[in-house]
Amino acid sequence: MAADYDQRRKERNKLLSRTETVSWLQNQELALPRASQGRLRVRLNLAVETASNLEDYLACLVENDAFVMFSFPTPPDKQALTWLQAEPLSALRSLLPKHLDVFGRWGAQLSGEFPEDLAELLATAGIVTWQGGPLAEYFAAGQGGTLPDCLCRYASVDRLAHDYHRAGIPVRREVRGLRTSTLIPPGLLVALIVLEAKLAQAQGVTNLSAAYSLCGHLLQDVAALRVLATLTAELSATVICLPWTGGSLLGLRNLTTVAAWTAATSALGSAQGCEVVAVDKDQPLTSDQVSLWLDLAQGVSRLATDQQQSLAAAVSQEEEQVRTEAEAIINRVLELGDGEVAPGLEPALAEGSLDLPLAPAGICRGQVLSARDATGAVRFLDCGALPLPPESKELHIQLLEERARSEGRELGISMVIDDVYAFSKGALVGRIK
Repeated sequence: MAADYDQRRKERNKLLSRTETVSWLQNQELALPRASQGRLRVRLNLAVETASNLEDYLACLVENDAFVMFSFPTPPDKQALTWLQAEPLSALRSLLPKHLDVFGRWGAQLSGEFPEDLAELLATAGIVTWQGGPLAEYFAAGQGGTLPDCLCRYASVDRLAHDYHRAGIPVRREVRGLRTSTLIPPGLLVALIVLEAKLAQAQGVTNLSAAYSLCGHLLQDVAALRVLATLTAELSATVICLPWTGGSLLGLRNLTTVAAWTAATSALGSAQGCEVVAVDKDQPLTSDQVSLWLDLAQGVSRLATDQQQSLAAAVSQEEEQVRTEAEAIINRVLELGDGEVAPGLEPALAEGSLDLPLAPAGICRGQVLSARDATGAVRFLDCGALPLPPESKELHIQLLEERARSEGRELGISMVIDDVYAFSKGALVGRIK
């Protein structure tokens, strides 16, 4: 793998001057945000933002002490990377001398077949938080036989982050396990996040963030955030709470609800960071809109923070459930890989001890199904071959049967379909009316 990385680095240097980038970043005395900075953030589409909008956002960061995570369309080829370098990234770099007080408080999502090149380009604009990982990319691609390629690409990204770290440039790697988490039980999602974090650590990454996407159920999400913090403590990773995306499907008006709910859940779960809202549409936002959501999130967070202890007893059972399931999956992957994550992934996918609900054909066994119980918590309808304890499997079925009885319906696939449809309408449970 080291030889592959060196070859890829030589190829990238034909497009970019690593030495020039490192020298420039060193001269800026770049630093990642402190714990008190950039705790709240928004996700914006970099491809549709103008230079004037970007400057407004930077001023908004100063006022709200926030963070921006950029997304953009997956580059189909290296020609698109050249456009990215010439247009939005050059605009960002030109603004940096006037905004050194927020230098480092933006990041970007890696995706597609050229994550190493994207990471290099992002660094040339001072973007040194890179979100993405091999499992998220593999499961999003929907193609069989690509996992080794994804592992190799992101190993190169992680090695690149390590190289920059050795040069005194503090790159942060953020992993999230999956890009979309519709009807993914938290125990499984937490396991995927931890596995990606361990893959990054194996390549020498020291600045890590573990990002959890909300399922929308307060107790389950608070429990998952706490378990994620515990399982990544040895990696010194910060935990980031990502928004539940169901409400955002309904347009800008519902993003206010998403912002408030995400902020409350993040505060109750003691996450170190919170992505207030994600806007990946093709229209830019105004800085006033962004400020409104950030102000709302700050107020809700203050109210929720004082109630962390009162919620602790209520989430204890969910917390134990999430921890037991996540550890069972992680340990099985490590067992199959003789103590390492990367060698254990393909055998785990093959035998079904790593599996996803509603997965595209060919990327895993696809034997797992999940639905929501009567309270809206995500449960396994069919655990497939996941290595969960028998009592855990029984609890999932018991809770789903209670919902089925309350609605006068059969326990089955119709519950899954109704819950997916409810998600698209900004609700949790697809109940029979």
